[in-house]
Amino acid sequence: MTTSKSVDPAPGAVTEGHENTETAGVDAAIQGALGRKLRESYDQVVKETVPDKFLQLLDQLKQSEGSEKTGKS
Repeated sequence: MTTSKSVDPAPGAVTEGHENTETAGVDAAIQGALGRKLRESYDQVVKETVPDKFLQLLDQLKQSEGSEKTGKS
């Protein structure tokens, strides 16, 4: 994604090195590098295994949702 977005500082805010700047943009190269790093981080998290305790909790949640639909407690 190469769409450049601007960020409006709070009224009267002074950004570092830029007094009276109305908008601050992110360079396309920087935005691309940030996007790549975020994708790499996300890919690493997705590949991690889910701890058994979380799987057990998810199973319990599914069972409780199933019993609510059938009217059982």
